[in-house]
Amino acid sequence: MTKEDKKNLIKATHAGGKILKKYFGKTLNLVEKSMIADFKTEADTESEKTILRILKKEFKNYNIHSEENGKINKSSKYTIVIDPLDGTNNFVLGIPNFSITIAVLFEGEAIAGVIHQPILKQTYFAEKGKGAFLNNKKIKVNNNKDPKALTIAYSCGYKTSHTRIANIIRSLVVSKFYKRVTFNWSPAYDHCLLASGKIEALITDAGTEIYDFGAGKLIAKEAGAKIYTLDGKKDTDFLNDAFIIGNSEKVIKNVLKRIPNR
Repeated sequence: MTKEDKKNLIKATHAGGKILKKYFGKTLNLVEKSMIADFKTEADTESEKTILRILKKEFKNYNIHSEENGKINKSSKYTIVIDPLDGTNNFVLGIPNFSITIAVLFEGEAIAGVIHQPILKQTYFAEKGKGAFLNNKKIKVNNNKDPKALTIAYSCGYKTSHTRIANIIRSLVVSKFYKRVTFNWSPAYDHCLLASGKIEALITDAGTEIYDFGAGKLIAKEAGAKIYTLDGKKDTDFLNDAFIIGNSEKVIKNVLKRIPNR
């Protein structure tokens, strides 16, 4: 990635962020997609159009995979993955826990990622092998390994069964082993919380889409996080959608022991 590429990726997320700020807190029209819990609004659509306008101009030969617009195939080894509004449900409810996320993949593995939180004016960026940054300041995961002081986030796809969600949350919470278990419905930003040392682990269950974790997985890894599959192996497949990210192998192994039916 060149400096100009980085500049344009960040520019695109900021442009989308301006659209989201315009709509945030207003009454929106909900359009159902795959199911009642999976919907989009005019904010998603306009944000994506704005982002695509920039990326199509600056990355003419790249494939593009966006949540609302689908896939544009240029037969390239490079693919840009976009979520113009990760956390739509929170956005509609007026909860400022949402973000815009863009990842650049080379042959299926992320080489750059940007996550922008427009309300907090936070822009997270990572490039493979070059570290992770928040508003141009380098960030790292924290060193907390004390189970009773851990905060763990959980994320899953819309089609994950309520029984599985309940079993995992119950297993983690009822044990009273950890400080806090969160279920934020904003997976991209959860990765940022981990990367910047605010939480210690994130469980991402099967069915989560690449635009939900593409940028975040790279940002967390570049901030020093470890990534394992839910069956306890090191995650070597970037496109794997069921994984746990933690600030250390010790934390990951501790949490995995308490996840039922992995």
